[in-house]
Amino acid sequence: MSREEPTVAQNAAMEISASRAEPKDVKVEMGASDGMPKTAKLAHVLAAVVSGVIALCVASVLADGKSVIVLKPPSQLPVVTESNLRVHGIHYRLDELLGQTYGIGLHHDQSGRSWTHIGAGSTVGHLVEELGLPVIAGALPRVIMTDALKHPVPLLECNDLRTAGMTAMGFGFIAEAVAVVMLVFHAATLAGLVPAKEGKMFSGLIWATLSAGFLIVIFLAVGIYTATWKCYNPVISTLKLNDHFDYNYGFYFAILGFVSSLLILFTQLVLTSTSYTGATSSPSVGKVIAGVVSGLTVGAVGSIIILAANNEFNATSTDSSINPCASQRPLHSGPGDSYFANTACTVNSITQTLEQAGANVTAGFRGGLDAGTRVPITTPYDQTDLCPVNVHWHLGAEHLSVGEFDEQGTGPVDGGSSSEGGYSSEGRRMAEGSTYRQGFRCRHYDAADSKFTTPFNWQHCTSMMVGETYEIHWPHSAAGACGTQWQYQSPFYDGVFCHDGIITIAPLNTYEKIGVQSQVFTVVNDEAYYEPNLLRGMIMGGNHGADIAKYTGSTTGTTRDASTTCSRYTPITWQVDRKCHLISASSFDKLCQDMKAQADDMSMDLHPHGSRELSATHVVANNQQTRK
Repeated sequence: MSREEPTVAQNAAMEISASRAEPKDVKVEMGASDGMPKTAKLAHVLAAVVSGVIALCVASVLADGKSVIVLKPPSQLPVVTESNLRVHGIHYRLDELLGQTYGIGLHHDQSGRSWTHIGAGSTVGHLVEELGLPVIAGALPRVIMTDALKHPVPLLECNDLRTAGMTAMGFGFIAEAVAVVMLVFHAATLAGLVPAKEGKMFSGLIWATLSAGFLIVIFLAVGIYTATWKCYNPVISTLKLNDHFDYNYGFYFAILGFVSSLLILFTQLVLTSTSYTGATSSPSVGKVIAGVVSGLTVGAVGSIIILAANNEFNATSTDSSINPCASQRPLHSGPGDSYFANTACTVNSITQTLEQAGANVTAGFRGGLDAGTRVPITTPYDQTDLCPVNVHWHLGAEHLSVGEFDEQGTGPVDGGSSSEGGYSSEGRRMAEGSTYRQGFRCRHYDAADSKFTTPFNWQHCTSMMVGETYEIHWPHSAAGACGTQWQYQSPFYDGVFCHDGIITIAPLNTYEKIGVQSQVFTVVNDEAYYEPNLLRGMIMGGNHGADIAKYTGSTTGTTRDASTTCSRYTPITWQVDRKCHLISASSFDKLCQDMKAQADDMSMDLHPHGSRELSATHVVANNQQTRK
């Protein structure tokens, strides 16, 4: 029996039935945004937010003239100008030149001057060349602090520092542009406008570049801040920023930018896909964390290497508790020669040492020892490269000024000598029952006047007496730890010789680099004679410091005498006030309180030392000079 062929109607019915059947294995193409995994979406949202924040932060750092570094408090600032210019009156900290609140940003300083802008167009070197140091001395602070001349880097011609700063600024502009681009990119990706594979490749490349850029900026900031920069001018020849400035928020923004860029880089690499269709691998937060930690480790190691290269791990620069002046007193000029030990003044009538102190400083007196070409420092020490490194005083005066402090001077009946155990001028404990040797006295004492006899309740000084005469010494040195917490030292030798290579015997420059101020007082119990800051040096003004004798001599103390035993710490400059002055006991006690507050232990100098016998004429220099 034969099979019948389907009719046309039957074929049509079959086609209609097939068209109504459920579709099988049909793929529906959807937009990229709809097919993007949730973790990828979150990664792009996070990246867009971080991009916007980075753009805002970098813009603020570029716009703010104090965003990168700001001056430290004045109490922490050392003198920045060259020490040899103090004779010209150039002796400034940066706050005195730039203002106490001065700062520098990534693009410009707080006055709006950029890394290349000098305002009036004159550098310090040019000003010195054109006008000379005497004119610059008085004009420098005013000129720099005006808008005419401000940004210190181009002004001082610190050319390498300027290049480094401009490089950091360039990276700032790049970071700003890239952050804006990535904000747009991630927004476009979320809108489905960026293919998955190409988008992931572009995102990873750019965030890796941005991470590297922030890391380079951090390295630059660390290196710039800790390096010593050469400046081509005679006033400030070198500049180390971390001696004068503190980091401001711009540096910490760079660190946050680096961390944020690392985070986005690894979220893009781990949490996004090269395809918006098909199965995706499960996200791994551990991989993101591992990547960020690895990047931070690279940054930390690189920063440590830079700090080490700039000697920032040097013990004296990293540990503020270490006294750089401790035990700096020299005992030998050569191996084991004990050069600085006391010596006989003369042998067979031949002088064995150079000029001695204390001397007769009466106007017109002339010593018998030929000082040759040695001339004492004649300008005030605060106009030189010397700074005070100690203060101590002697019972009575070690110098003689006829009519002021001499053999006719008077004081309390017991002479001010203490039978209690004290200290010698060398800092050694004196034997029980010993006394301090009494020097010359002033002629002010009046037993009928209560201010000379009323006891004072001493809180900080020891073995002191109202009515007594004391000679204060302020040793100064160009080798001291000037401007630091270690400036004042006991014994004073440590402060005088704190830094090596400045004071030399050959060629002999001791009398040019070491000086002592000396001023004699009678102590009274009367607040009308109060002086609040004896620590800083000799009192000047009015009758104080109006008549000063200047000569070259030696250190003093009771281990030396008039003409038999002499000091080998010679020659040094002495500047001695010829007048005797009244001073309140509270002034001395305040001085002792200030001494107790110093970083070094100055307890050995909180009492009067004994006075050396007046040096014989034949061991006193013939170069005494007078300023009236």
